[in-house]
Amino acid sequence: CMGWLNEQLAFIKPKIIVCVGRIAAMRIIKNDFKVTREHGVWFNKKNIEVMGTFHPAALLRNPNNLPYAKEDLKKLQAKINEIAPQVYS
Repeated sequence: CMGWLNEQLAFIKPKIIVCVGRIAAMRIIKNDFKVTREHGVWFNKKNIEVMGTFHPAALLRNPNNLPYAKEDLKKLQAKINEIAPQVYS
C-alpha cells in the first residue's frame, strides 16, 4: 500500500511522521532499520522529519522497552514544539 500512502503524503504534506514498529520504519525510513537501536532518532526524508518507535504490541511483549518508548514520545513533543510552537502555546 506504499503507492496509496505516498499519494496521501503528497496530499496531506505532513511535517512529521512517526513510524510505529519496525516494519513501518523499514518501509519509510530505511530497509535495515533496527527499532531497538534506532528508535527515537530523527531522519529527514523528502523534507519530512521521520522517527521510528516501538509498536504497542512489542511493548506488551517486552515492557522493559516502555521507558524508551516514553522518551521517544518526549522527543516527538520536542520536535512538534520546534516545528510548530503554536500547537502547545
